[in-house]
Amino acid sequence: MRLKMKFLWTLQLGIIIISGCSKKSVVSSSSSEYREDLAAVRPRYDYVEPSFEKSETPTAPKANNIPKTNPDRPLYVNKKLETVLDTLAKHNKSIRFINGFRIQIYVGNVRQEADGAKSYIYQAFPDLNPYVSYSQPTYRVKVGDFMYRSDAEQYLELIREQYSSALILADRVDIKRSLMLNPSADSN
Repeated sequence: MRLKMKFLWTLQLGIIIISGCSKKSVVSSSSSEYREDLAAVRPRYDYVEPSFEKSETPTAPKANNIPKTNPDRPLYVNKKLETVLDTLAKHNKSIRFINGFRIQIYVGNVRQEADGAKSYIYQAFPDLNPYVSYSQPTYRVKVGDFMYRSDAEQYLELIREQYSSALILADRVDIKRSLMLNPSADSN
């Protein structure tokens, strides 16, 4: 029985090896091109040459091509446009805050140090507004209302002389105060 099993295994292995070595035929895509005549299903259009009737009397161009407006409602489009623009202007004036940047100069648990950082900003940079926030037990002092990060970076270099750990943070800033800042002015 064992001999018979070994013989069957050898025979199966030989068949697998021989079938693996046999030459395989691959059908190439170029020899089996798809051809079908679609002329019967294509739509057909007959071209008809347009005919123009020539009138023998020449026509003069119209002298008045300006559209007439209704005298009861003159310039009604302008009135509608002005009302829409007025509502947009009112809406824009009501916006007080935008996404901008502030410089954080102090984070800690000591109120006197936070007040000291605030008073330093008042003295050294009177055009910047300091903001002190308290979230138990931490005081944070942020400075300025910058619309652009590049403006904040100019002040950051000057503030880092006193507060080396100062960094720029994204924050909601007051538009009017951010427009009053002059980052090109050097403060001491």
